[in-house]
Amino acid sequence: MTTTPPPSSESRLSATRFWWLVGLIMLLALGWRAYRLSEPAFDHDEVYELTQRTTDLSVLVRRHDGFPPLYRWLVALVRETLGTDASLRWFSLVCGVLTVPLVALLGRRLVGPQTGLVAAIGLAISANHVLLSQHGRGYALLVLLATAMLLTAWRLRASDRWRDWFAFLVVSWLGVATHYYVGLLLVLLGGLLLIEKRGFARMRALAAAGVLALAGLPLVECLRVDLAETGEFHHEVSFDKEAYAFSYLWLGTGNTLGPSVSWLRETVSGGRKSAAVLATAPWACLLFVPAAYLFANGWRRLAQQDRRWMAVLLLAPPPLTAMAAAASPTGYNYRYLVWMLVPLIVVLAAGVTVRGRSGLTWLAVGLLIALSLGATLNRHFDPAHRENDFHEVTRLIAREDVTGESPAVIAAPLYFGRAVLYELPASWPAARVTAHPSGQQDWEVALPRFAERVGERQEVWLVTQWFPVGHPQRAVCDALVKRLDAELVGRVSSTVMVYRLSVDRLGSIEAAD
Repeated sequence: MTTTPPPSSESRLSATRFWWLVGLIMLLALGWRAYRLSEPAFDHDEVYELTQRTTDLSVLVRRHDGFPPLYRWLVALVRETLGTDASLRWFSLVCGVLTVPLVALLGRRLVGPQTGLVAAIGLAISANHVLLSQHGRGYALLVLLATAMLLTAWRLRASDRWRDWFAFLVVSWLGVATHYYVGLLLVLLGGLLLIEKRGFARMRALAAAGVLALAGLPLVECLRVDLAETGEFHHEVSFDKEAYAFSYLWLGTGNTLGPSVSWLRETVSGGRKSAAVLATAPWACLLFVPAAYLFANGWRRLAQQDRRWMAVLLLAPPPLTAMAAAASPTGYNYRYLVWMLVPLIVVLAAGVTVRGRSGLTWLAVGLLIALSLGATLNRHFDPAHRENDFHEVTRLIAREDVTGESPAVIAAPLYFGRAVLYELPASWPAARVTAHPSGQQDWEVALPRFAERVGERQEVWLVTQWFPVGHPQRAVCDALVKRLDAELVGRVSSTVMVYRLSVDRLGSIEAAD
């Protein structure tokens, strides 16, 4: 079945000129992603990647950390090769930039070269994609591989060559080996291909599915390990109509425009969901109205078969992700849907390049660009949208400490505390303690032991992760603060609480309940 788009207003553009322009857009993407790349402190997820890295695949396969091993194996290789922690973010940046030409190819295949170029620009300045390309996690690689999956799947609609099936199988396996939830995209694409294929072509599709299933058996063992109890970590996000709508708002803003995520979580957990919706609504309108206008124009330019595929790819993932997350200890996470940016941007780009563009089109484009750039800058300059600013934590403690010695710091929970300690000067005495929502705490042993290390200091600092009211780990952290009779000094960025306490409280800690 061919999927050649209907005649459109796309001007003829030579392949040479097309690729020159794509190269310039890649430079734009590189520069925007490199801007202030090293400024934010490594957060707790990034510090985990750095401190627990290993190139031993046998260790990664058996490790219980919620993700398949490919990304962590790759970044460990890059880190060992380059010898700098900055390589963690540069790897994500490179993955983000390499996604740009793939999006251009997808837009060109669906509509035409102008749409491909506009889609590439859209991804280059997408706030969400920029932020993930500056973050040392596997999501930029996820989007790169998911885009390759989309591109090869669309190619298979027009052909049935074994080499195209092989390319689709390779990028699909790599995608699932990067993140389990890419498997949902694979199921959707595989199902759509099976529906369209007929006769011998369908037999090839079934054979390809069998090969991929066999190749994926090692990942099943990784999944079995990762579905076990996560211990201290606790994450719970309910999925309802508001969460469904917010998934699309997140795709456009990356959670850095409008009310901060911490305020929304606090408000919703306090039983005031309507207040959170009302506070978010103006920003949602600013994003959704121009996007809907461009989307409607772009939708009309798609071939009928492409519309069916786009409808499935843009509507089905959130509820499917919610159902899959019900069996996972990590819960529903908007980042699992980040690959949806790609088909969404392609449709919007088709709306931008429609024949006879009106003033409304340019107004919509200008507004979306302004919102995207503003959301990116918010992450760097607005403390409400900046999470885990451990650089500022260190500066605050150094400024406020009155002991005249190297400040002593305790951090909780363990996972969060690893990042706190990572940013502290090596000369500062520091320790991590638990904040397990359902298990025994280590306070009665760890805190008196730390008291012996701090010597004659009169005060100690406690740094805890902020959680909304009602979160199990909020109650545990509050209990720790109460037991230590700690005084709140300040809340840094949106997720870090800094307290001061007397060193005498460490030795008198009672056994945890």
